[in-house]
Amino acid sequence: MQPNFQTSFIPKKPVSGESEKVSAVHDTDIFTLAATLTFIVTALLYGGLYFYNNLLVKQIEEAGKQLEDARSAILPDKIKELIDADSRIATVSGLLERHVVNSKMLTLLGDLAVTKLQFNDLTYTNKTGSPALKINGEVQTYNALAVQQDILTKNEYIKNPIFSNFTLSEAGNIKFQFNSSIDLSLVSYKKSVESLNTEQ
Repeated sequence: MQPNFQTSFIPKKPVSGESEKVSAVHDTDIFTLAATLTFIVTALLYGGLYFYNNLLVKQIEEAGKQLEDARSAILPDKIKELIDADSRIATVSGLLERHVVNSKMLTLLGDLAVTKLQFNDLTYTNKTGSPALKINGEVQTYNALAVQQDILTKNEYIKNPIFSNFTLSEAGNIKFQFNSSIDLSLVSYKKSVESLNTEQ
C-alpha cells in the first residue's frame, strides 16, 4: 500500500488549538492631532490664497484693459481743443475782472459838482486794485466849497474825500486839491455789465 503523503505544505488545521487575533493599539496624543489639524488648515488657506491671488491678478488685468479701451475711446484732439478753449475763457475772465470803465466815474463827478466849481486837473490811478483820484480845482466861494465837500462825503462811491492846499487865485477864486479813493464797483466793467443785466 502506498503511504498517504500530503502534497501541500499548508496545514489544513490550525497549528494550535485557538487562533490569536492581533490587535494594534494606537496611542493618539493632543499634540499630534493639533499639528495635523494645523497642517490641514494651513494647506487649505494657502491653496485658497493662491486661487484668490490669481483671481485678483486677472481682475487687475481686465481693469487695465478696460482703462486702455476707455483711453483710446477718448479723442486726444478733442481734449486738446477743450483745454485750449478753457485757457481762452480763463484769459477773458481775467481781462473782464481787471477792465475798468472810467466814464461812469467822470459822469458821477460831473453830476456831483456844484455850479461854482471848476476842475483844472484830474489824475486817476489804479494801483493794486484800489482806484484813487487827485483833482486840482477852483471854486468861487467858501460856501460852495463846503457844500461840495458835504456832497462828496455823503456819496457811496467816493471814499475818504480830503480837501487840502487851499490858496487864492489871481481872480480871487479858492484853489484846492482834492484826494479820494473810489469804490471799485464804480469803475469795474464787470459790475457795470452786471448792473445793466439786472436793470433789463
